Amino acid sequence: MKKIFQILVMVAVFCTVTFAFAAEISNGGYVEGEAVLYPNGQDLNARNRLIELMAYRNLAEQVGELYISSSSTVKDAMLLDDTIKAKVETSIQGAKIVSKVKHEDGTFEAKVRLSIYGGRNSLANAVLPEQTQVEDLPKPKFTNLASGMTGENYTGLIIDCRGKNLSTAIIPSIKSADGTEIYAYKNVTRQLATERGMVSYVDTIEEANERVGSKPLTIKAVYVSGDCDAVVNDEDASRILIANQSSKFLNNCNVVFVR
Repeated sequence: MKKIFQILVMVAVFCTVTFAFAAEISNGGYVEGEAVLYPNGQDLNARNRLIELMAYRNLAEQVGELYISSSSTVKDAMLLDDTIKAKVETSIQGAKIVSKVKHEDGTFEAKVRLSIYGGRNSLANAVLPEQTQVEDLPKPKFTNLASGMTGENYTGLIIDCRGKNLSTAIIPSIKSADGTEIYAYKNVTRQLATERGMVSYVDTIEEANERVGSKPLTIKAVYVSGDCDAVVNDEDASRILIANQSSKFLNNCNVVFVR
């Protein structure tokens, strides 16, 4: 209680601004919290500590709003499961201060960053459910498309979602127009989804090459379902599944969403 009171007193003394952007996974696979603090003639050490607290608070707000999947946010999961809540809080505490600047006028700026994927303290490791087994990908609906893809050896998959109001998620899915999930969390190992992520996000197709290799299959999404799931037409869904039979790019999470 004493610590909380001290923080409230500090907040009252200074004018602090926290930046509340839309909660999104960055192209680099992280989420950030930022804050600016304007001085009021108080102790330098107090200002230094407060700007960190404000940035971490903003980060916690951003993390809570992130989608895990199209049907759940991190906040939802924390409310339902105390273990997940504790893991998420530990992850946030382990977030790194990536910048802290004191300007000549005494204003402080700070930014903290939390990795979505990676090691034990990643957000994905905190929120993703355990996998009892990995389900096989569905069979392609249109097998007659295979003849037109003979000799192709695609190294990855790009789903072009530009103009579709795509929101980011830790475990998004790809669906066909008939509602079938052709790529979802159930189709990959938890380890791969946690360490690498099921997809990465980019703003242009040119940025996708590092993840999907030199010869990606590029498919245009027809719309977005549930804010974060990409929907492709049924023929393109079959093309993806046929191409994956030899290349296994879905199994290896070599997938990029262009947003």
